[in-house]
Amino acid sequence: MSVSQQRAEAQGLFSFARRILSREEEPVEAPIEPVDIRSGIDRALRQTKRGFTPASVEESAARAVSVVEGTLVAIDTINDYLTEALDLTAAALSHPDPTKRAMIADRYEELRGRVDTVAAGATFDGTNLIDSARGAIELVVPDGGQPRHAIGHITLVAGERGLALKAPSEQFGSNDEIEMARASLVAARHRLQKAAETFLNQASMLAPQLGMSPQMGEVA
Repeated sequence: MSVSQQRAEAQGLFSFARRILSREEEPVEAPIEPVDIRSGIDRALRQTKRGFTPASVEESAARAVSVVEGTLVAIDTINDYLTEALDLTAAALSHPDPTKRAMIADRYEELRGRVDTVAAGATFDGTNLIDSARGAIELVVPDGGQPRHAIGHITLVAGERGLALKAPSEQFGSNDEIEMARASLVAARHRLQKAAETFLNQASMLAPQLGMSPQMGEVA
């Protein structure tokens, strides 16, 4: 099953989790991000209530699913930046002029910085699953089920510990440097896809704790 199909099926899970959370809290204003991370992240942030302690496994599971939903929006934003960066490397290859390549390299480096900004800002309910730290979610479920369920951390920053995006140290002065950058972008997009798949699979395992069937989107 493709990630896009998984996401379509997960919409019911995300909606169900939002309904559970809406019973317990009023929305709060989302902080203003230095980089636009799309309205979906703002909606997820507005669902976060600082200092709230879940009173039940259902609420804990709903919050974990909400964190995953916001994280997936952040991953989509990072993927958009990587797509633009790939277009830039193609443009650099088509322009032999060093000045033009240097301008393209500057924009490419800006996008690398934005990847880090999005990853650092993808904190929901106090948890960031994709930054340079090691935050994760662990739920203890009732007897009779799996005793613990974890949603792990996957580092998706621009550096070597994450997406390993090559910096344009020579301002794209050579085709070899550009090709290396392109290869790192392709590998980074694959890592993003696998991360999204992993988060979706982990979230789907919480469906029974929300009163849903194990198959995402089907209410029991």
